[in-house]
Amino acid sequence: MNLPTDFILYTKTLMGDDLFVQLTEGLSSKDSSVSIRLNPFKCPEGTKVTMEDGRVPWSEYGYYLTHRPNFTFDPLLHAGAYYVQEASSMFIEHVIRQILNHHIPHPLSVLDLCAAPGGKSIAARTALPDDCILYSNEPIRSRTQILWENMQKMGHPQVVVTNNYARDFQQARMSFDIIIADVPCSGEGMFRKDPNAISEWSVKNVEKCWRLQREIVADIWPCLKSNGIMVYSTCTFNAHENEENVAWIANELGADFISIDIQEDWNIMGSLIDNHPVYRFIPGKTRGEGLFMAILKKKETENAGTCRGGSAYPPANNPYPQKGKSRANTLIRPYNPIGSASQMKKGIPPHSKALSITDDNKDYPHIDIDYTQAINYLRKEAIILHSDTPKGIVLLTYQGIPIGFAKNIGNRANNLYPQEWKIKSTHIPEYETILELARPHPNGGHQED
Repeated sequence: MNLPTDFILYTKTLMGDDLFVQLTEGLSSKDSSVSIRLNPFKCPEGTKVTMEDGRVPWSEYGYYLTHRPNFTFDPLLHAGAYYVQEASSMFIEHVIRQILNHHIPHPLSVLDLCAAPGGKSIAARTALPDDCILYSNEPIRSRTQILWENMQKMGHPQVVVTNNYARDFQQARMSFDIIIADVPCSGEGMFRKDPNAISEWSVKNVEKCWRLQREIVADIWPCLKSNGIMVYSTCTFNAHENEENVAWIANELGADFISIDIQEDWNIMGSLIDNHPVYRFIPGKTRGEGLFMAILKKKETENAGTCRGGSAYPPANNPYPQKGKSRANTLIRPYNPIGSASQMKKGIPPHSKALSITDDNKDYPHIDIDYTQAINYLRKEAIILHSDTPKGIVLLTYQGIPIGFAKNIGNRANNLYPQEWKIKSTHIPEYETILELARPHPNGGHQED
């Protein structure tokens, strides 16, 4: 791996020779870990990961896999039974559980500020009590569609997907008990997975990023309630975007650091420049990609959380801040593509209703289909159901988990799967079982296939 010279010089000085060697060996390794998180809202107790290669220790539902299967052709992925997530990012689940246990009463409202594609939102939602509401936000419009898709697949009703900038939440006078700020960064932690991250790296871009990160945090800070918690994270290694930025938040905006309990054998590093409690995941030392995380508790202030005022940091010269008219009046509305509204007008239930873990879909006949039928359905091809299938709208399930609606007209069924979600490949690889779902036993408990 040909790392940039400036990156090598700076990072070696920051980490020291021994840790830098571990990092470069980790980045050069071709054996990048593959990991998934089960969706506890859909997977029955006793579900097994057939290609498990160990548990992700800081996640209740995380598993390493022996290899990367072709996830595209697993209907259970499309049904939301699990989510493919990098192991280090699952640490947010562990953090949220400790925050709830020791620092904040609930019910509460939570904002994931820069959420796409949705992994941290999904992990946070599984750790939050059901009476809490999660706003999963993505400021970049083009990235909001994949976030909306993944939140629907998770199926939890207490999630609102929004498409706004940090300053919009101020103007809407919204306030939150917890804000997850996984801010845009220079992406050094992606060097192993994404070769473009290396070619795009520069000292100038690092400076641009740390300025942008301060601006984003300053814009959202008035919306964090007094004594509220901010979880700040990046997927980069340098201290400018990490230790220096969280120290700036504490000193300039007013916050105290919160320590999170971790196990020594997790091999999570601490701060590289000071004594503040922070959490560094470094390839070659931890089993995963690069991640930095710090947890800050906003100091008690008068009128905190009323979202008054403007940015506390001069705007950076970057494309992130919103230009022109504010979209604050759209904040409390969920993000929905135009097609979703069209479905309702035609009397067709929205796909989100099929994937919901609530009882919204209980009134539709549930028709379990086999693997070939499921793949055909996910390709949005015509499917033929059993002759005794009721006519009208039916809910198709795969191994008992809903994957979407169809309209059975007798000799065939109209495919109602979202056009933009369909599998485009015509190739079908040899099927690999990723999950073995436990099924309810007639006499109680569970039985396995």
